[in-house]
Amino acid sequence: MTQTKTSSGPNTIHSKILLVDDEEFLLDLVREILEEAGYEVTAQTSSVAALDRFSVAPSEFDLVIADGKMPELSGMDLSERILEIRSDIPIILYTDYPDAASVKRALSTGVRAIVGKSISMSQLITHVRRLLEC
Repeated sequence: MTQTKTSSGPNTIHSKILLVDDEEFLLDLVREILEEAGYEVTAQTSSVAALDRFSVAPSEFDLVIADGKMPELSGMDLSERILEIRSDIPIILYTDYPDAASVKRALSTGVRAIVGKSISMSQLITHVRRLLEC
């Protein structure tokens, strides 16, 4: 985790998040909320582009948030590939309807949290903060 000084105060911990969602509206909304909470966000609408970006500099990111259903690579497939590169990166997978089998697979792979897309932004921020404090 990188520490930088921000407008929130000299002791603010500034973390960098890779956010991946093929729905541009939702991507922009979540990015804005995360940035308002003090996080630096790299947003990608393509899971393949996100994997390429992560592969180039895996230590640059502190957390990944990925949509569960995307063309090319699903959020689960993307998560598995990211964890092959860097097994310690916390990943939040968010999806419309997480079923029990998907949740079990994700958690056994190393995904740290699975949340529904109906989650409030304050709840998402709570998950982000909890995972970054670990």
